[in-house]
Amino acid sequence: MKKFRLIPWKWNRFLVSFILTTLAASLRIWPLQILESRLVWLTFYPAVMISAIYGGFSAGLMASVMACILAFFFWPFIVTQPFIYDSADLLGLVVFLVTGVMISGVAEAMRRANIRAKEAQKEAESANNAKSVFLANMSHELRTPLNAVLGFSNLMRNDINTSPDQRITLDIISRSGEHLLNLINDILDMSKIEAGGIVTDISPFDLGGMVNDVLDLMHVRADEKKIILSLDQTSDFPRFIRGDYTKIRQILINLIGNAIKFTLKGKVTLFLNAKPSDDSKNRVIIFKIQDTGIGISHDDQKRIFEPFIQVNNLTYQKGTGLGLTITKQYVELMNGTIQVESSPGEGSIFSVEIPVEIANESDIDSTNINHGRVIGMEPGQDECRILIVEDQIENWLLLRRILEDVGLSIQVAGNGKEAIELFSKWHPHLIFMDLRMPVMDGIEAAQNIRAMEGGKDVKIVAITASVFKEERDNVMAAGMDDFIRKPYRPEEVFTCITSLLGVQFIVEESSTPDKKETYHHLNPSDIQTLPDNIKAELLVAIENLDAYQIKDVITRISEINPDLGSVLKNHADRFSYTVIFRALNSSDQHAQDEKS
Repeated sequence: MKKFRLIPWKWNRFLVSFILTTLAASLRIWPLQILESRLVWLTFYPAVMISAIYGGFSAGLMASVMACILAFFFWPFIVTQPFIYDSADLLGLVVFLVTGVMISGVAEAMRRANIRAKEAQKEAESANNAKSVFLANMSHELRTPLNAVLGFSNLMRNDINTSPDQRITLDIISRSGEHLLNLINDILDMSKIEAGGIVTDISPFDLGGMVNDVLDLMHVRADEKKIILSLDQTSDFPRFIRGDYTKIRQILINLIGNAIKFTLKGKVTLFLNAKPSDDSKNRVIIFKIQDTGIGISHDDQKRIFEPFIQVNNLTYQKGTGLGLTITKQYVELMNGTIQVESSPGEGSIFSVEIPVEIANESDIDSTNINHGRVIGMEPGQDECRILIVEDQIENWLLLRRILEDVGLSIQVAGNGKEAIELFSKWHPHLIFMDLRMPVMDGIEAAQNIRAMEGGKDVKIVAITASVFKEERDNVMAAGMDDFIRKPYRPEEVFTCITSLLGVQFIVEESSTPDKKETYHHLNPSDIQTLPDNIKAELLVAIENLDAYQIKDVITRISEINPDLGSVLKNHADRFSYTVIFRALNSSDQHAQDEKS
């Protein structure tokens, strides 16, 4: 039996033209018969236009020609008097035909443009998919080795056998790795913004502590350029809020980093304030970053939030040109606003306002291990068996080192198939499962383990170098219990274990300031108040890298000025001797300038 086939489209359009032209002629018979032979083309123009829009040039031309034939030869079937009566009517017919051809041509151009637009959209979707695949691969290939670089440098830094000089070198390695990671994140974030894949992740957190951490990070950059980085905070600024921790932190890093980058001398100041919101439970937090840098021209202020734009022709400045674009997108995503005030040579002020909800200290997740280094397990707990499934030797070596150092029992599998075999023999309590592996990937291995005896009870944590939310959603839907991205931090790993298994760890006493203290940072003016003999003694101790002498001098400084002593101790505990050294030198230089 032959299948019924529709008339091909190229014939459909001619059939439509015939029907529309016939309908237009029929309208002159009824109900427009009162017009007789007047306004000949009144009903034929719509027929030509609709035919041309539907079928393009050939359909519109056919409708125009048919209308002329009907008016010239078949008028007796339509009206009682001829449509073409004299030369004026004949000229009208020619004008109609020419107009019909023009209408058909325009319609054909529109039809082809629409086809090209659809093809371009398909190509764009294909290119976007290819870009997503490329970015996913790039993320994995770059973040995987960075995981080893940052992880092992951190382990070596915390080793008691590491000398102060070696710690300074390791700090440089870590900062360089973090800088590369930030560049990668900028590019990937911009891609996610373009694809509409950025969403807010609201949770309670310690805003004051986060600001302190950001300033500590930025002080390294400021000290390298001998720029003063200071904080000016009002009492209205809230300590605990509900908001997007990651995005607010990135906004501060981008804006302060930009201010330091384009400030050749002078200072950068972060002003913190808040104002009431329409909702009594909410506040609007205000960040103002003021610098004494090169400034931005009025014309450039209109362009600085565009991607890949680096103004002032400073092409030698490092960066991707995406920082301010991402910042603006993040601010607007959180229903905030960002503004800039600047003049060339007079510095800039970036102002950010973001509505947030006030939180309590009790709302902060107490399971988050972020106040010190984990050095062991609390005594009296049962054995905890953890299986690492990872094909990259440097990554499983790092993770095994982190976990074994605190007393956990570890086994390693190189792919998903080996993981299934080890699970059936060893029965781990938790599995850290890499997603991309040869032989069998992590998702397939997890699904197989879930189907085995005891597989529903084991906790499985996905480890990946991808940053795309879609992958997180996919792996969580595949039966994973949690998700950690590379390069992971030890505190993230231990927090995950505590959350899933309830294992309690011993945390080394943190060297960070007490939560209740005001966040101060080391400025030369603070050092200037010290007696000259103590400053000289501290300078010698720093130059000799004598940790015991440095500690002794700082203890005596704390007796004179407890706040300054606390700040100095914070830097010394972090081996940030360069910060103290430069503050001492800047203080001496400032004192000499005042005397002169």
